[in-house]
Amino acid sequence: MRGQLVDRGNGFPIGGAFVVLLDQAGGEAARVLTGPDGRFFLRAPAPGTYRLQSKRIGFRVSDSPPLTLAEGQTIGFRLVVEAVPARLPPVVVEGRPQCGTRGEEGTAVARLWEEAREALAAVHWTAGQRAFRYTVERFERDYAAAGGRVLEERRSARSGYGETPFKSVPGEELVSRGYVVIGPRDTVDYYAPDAEVLLGDDFVNTHCFNARDGGTEHPGRVGLAFEPVPNRTLPDVAGVLWIDRASLELRFLDYKYARLPGQLPEGPLGGHVEFMRMPSGAWIVKHWWIRMAQMGRVVYRDTGRPADPKIMGFREVGGEVVSISAASGAVVFSAVDAILEGTVVDSSHGGLPLPEATVFLEGVQREFMADQRGQFQIAARLDGEYAVSFRHPRLDSLGFTPDAAPVRLTRGERATVTLAVPPEPTVTARLCPAGLEGGARVIVGKVHRPGAPASVPGVEVRAEWRSVRGEAGRLAASAFQATATTDSSGAYVLCGIPRDERITVRAVGGAGPGPVVILDFSEAGLWINEKQYRSLPGRIWKQDLEVPG
Repeated sequence: MRGQLVDRGNGFPIGGAFVVLLDQAGGEAARVLTGPDGRFFLRAPAPGTYRLQSKRIGFRVSDSPPLTLAEGQTIGFRLVVEAVPARLPPVVVEGRPQCGTRGEEGTAVARLWEEAREALAAVHWTAGQRAFRYTVERFERDYAAAGGRVLEERRSARSGYGETPFKSVPGEELVSRGYVVIGPRDTVDYYAPDAEVLLGDDFVNTHCFNARDGGTEHPGRVGLAFEPVPNRTLPDVAGVLWIDRASLELRFLDYKYARLPGQLPEGPLGGHVEFMRMPSGAWIVKHWWIRMAQMGRVVYRDTGRPADPKIMGFREVGGEVVSISAASGAVVFSAVDAILEGTVVDSSHGGLPLPEATVFLEGVQREFMADQRGQFQIAARLDGEYAVSFRHPRLDSLGFTPDAAPVRLTRGERATVTLAVPPEPTVTARLCPAGLEGGARVIVGKVHRPGAPASVPGVEVRAEWRSVRGEAGRLAASAFQATATTDSSGAYVLCGIPRDERITVRAVGGAGPGPVVILDFSEAGLWINEKQYRSLPGRIWKQDLEVPG
């Protein structure tokens, strides 16, 4: 199945959204993330009748009509959806828990489950794609049994594709054995629910769910709280999936271990999992930790009394994604770098991308090259207010330096900016504040000495022409001149140059005048030295000149 996801309201493609292939029973047969152009490709597991479903967190789900796929067939479909934001029903702080179900239709529990389930499915899908290279910093932290003092901490970093924070055991095993299993010699195994477990029916069947308002502790968030069903006696987990109330995006999971054996305390044991949506629409686990008890035994010598189990301390095991990069090398996320992404376009040519522009931050001694699509990315350890600008031969041809764009860069965050060559009227207004009459042209350029690349400041540039005016029998020829002086960079601007006249242009330095260049502007172009014709769709012509050295 090949297609494109577009917005019904404006016809624009929708990138970064999931498109799911559903079989006749409504089960998920495949899913894929749309590209920036909204396009997608799905492979069905077998011939049959399917439906396409668009899933964007925070928006209503949209379905296609049934589509039949034959063996070896590829069909195209344009999935048009309405970008209508989803809304939560009012959250009752102390509602009736709903056990063994994802919530009755129309309730806050059902809506929260729908959004959380989609984010968890996206996390599970992203991990299986192995499309990103992760650098993960892992840690083990030992605490004293009382007071919470850190006794020792160990850290290590690793990189690889498809790095996942933890992999739980299958859901059915957690149901039969529990989330905490005490083994021989006082060993204790702790299991955390990963995305696959949370998505499974085994988890739903053994838990009760309720909606919870974030209150002052988690302002702007609403929670999907869960706890073990009343008749469950094995060690389990109880916690909250916290969801942003405005965007309906899953933010993090807090959980604690419940129904623990008598020798384990229920209060401090648990974990935290933080989720993050990447710009492409993929989802990852960004940060996580699990807190466990370190067990020992109190031995009573020469008393005949059996040893008693005792908590000797706590260990916290976790990690954090430090950076994520795509196969192309582009940085998708960095916890330590600020990321600036953008595009350079030429508004004087209809907004076309400007390839291979040199992008730079003022005051920062680094430059970055935009690609053939005019796109660039800067990842650097910067924090604060900066100004970003660019250089390109197109700007040189206009004799124009654009204003730098202000950007706020923060480590661990992403900023975007569009840099542009302005429309030609904006450029000519800057170059010639007095304005241009009729079809007058502008000549810009730099002056240098023969064989020397450096431009020469303080040189006079003259444009001269003669114009015949008057009525039949009373014609008179008049001489005209436009002058300019090169600035500190050796650049000059001549305004008000007429069309259909023979213009002589030269630079005059201390050692005398340089070679003459003859220009004759027409409506669509110009003749150079009466030999070479060049088309000129705009009003600005670049002409470099020489002065004797």
